[in-house]
Parts: sequence; structure tokens; C-alpha cells
Amino acid sequence: MRRLRLPTRRPRPAVLLTAGLATAALATFGHTYDGQNAGATFGTPGCSFGVEWRGSPGLFGSCTGTDPGAKPTPDEIVTAFNDGFTDGRADALGDDNRNGRIDEDESGWDCHTMGNRVCGTRIVADECKGAGAAVDLCVTVASRPPYGWTNADGSRADNPDGRARIRDLEEKPGTPGFPEALRALDADRREHH
Repeated sequence: MRRLRLPTRRPRPAVLLTAGLATAALATFGHTYDGQNAGATFGTPGCSFGVEWRGSPGLFGSCTGTDPGAKPTPDEIVTAFNDGFTDGRADALGDDNRNGRIDEDESGWDCHTMGNRVCGTRIVADECKGAGAAVDLCVTVASRPPYGWTNADGSRADNPDGRARIRDLEEKPGTPGFPEALRALDADRREHH
């Protein structure tokens, strides 16, 4: 079988070496950017040059006169680190007002796992009317869907939704044993789900 011949020439070793050195220089002393304008810059923060191929194409240079060898004071380093850490942590967690807590109206709030785990307006189910201080836990248990699991011996166990489980309790809302019965239902679901 004959080998296919391409009409292009193979790159010469000098071209490959030059391309490799240019890539290493860009990785060490420069950066590329892409967007409305695209290009690459080389140099230090005090003095750099670059090329732009989209936006305003051309070559440019900038020497601001800042001393690239100037060292920041320890206080400046600590302040910059703490500011960056605090802002980055707040952004990652969704703490929009940066007060150290994620409140219900902030972007990091997850109504399924935070607070009383009730999303939207709180609707007290009929099964929870008269629950008194246990109303939050009762609403949480009542809002749960049916669930089930497979035991180690292969048998299947299924539980109805939370409202049906509350209706089936011997203790009724307002009685002294009702909060304890709700805690037992809550613990049972957490154990299996």
C-alpha cells in the first residue's frame, strides 16, 4: 500500500523550537484575553507590550512607571488577602450582603436544606392546626413525600406521605406527646432518606 503524500512541508526544528519558546514566554511573562477585544500581553506590571488581533488590532506598549520590584508591606499583604478571601468566600456561598450569614432572601439560600425547609409561603396543613410550639416541625413533616427503602434481607418498606403519617399518630396536635411523636417521625425519615 502506498503512503499518501501531502503537498505541505513538515515544520523545521527551528520553527518548532521558536513556537515552543514563544509559548513558554507567554505562559511565564504574559497572558491572553478574549472577548470584545482579543490579544496577548507580555511584560511586568510596570512595563508591558502586547498585540491585539480583535477589537482595535495592532501593537501597543505601556510603561506606567510603577516599580515592579517594589515590595508591599506585611499589612498590605494581610489586608489584600483578607479582602479577597472574604469577597471570594461570600460570592461562593451566596452571602450577598457579606455579613457572614446567608439569609432567606439571598442568592445562597436553599429552602430545601436551610431554615425550616419549607419553600414558598408557609401553609399550615390541617393535620398541624393546634400544634402550638411544634407547628414548624409539624409543617416540615407534613410536607414530606412518600418514601421507602429496601432492607438488608431484601424486603421492601414503604411509608406514606407526611400528612398521612401525622393522621395515623395516636397523639394529636395540642397533646403533650405530640412534639415527641413528630420528632420520632422526623428521625425515622432522616435515618432512611
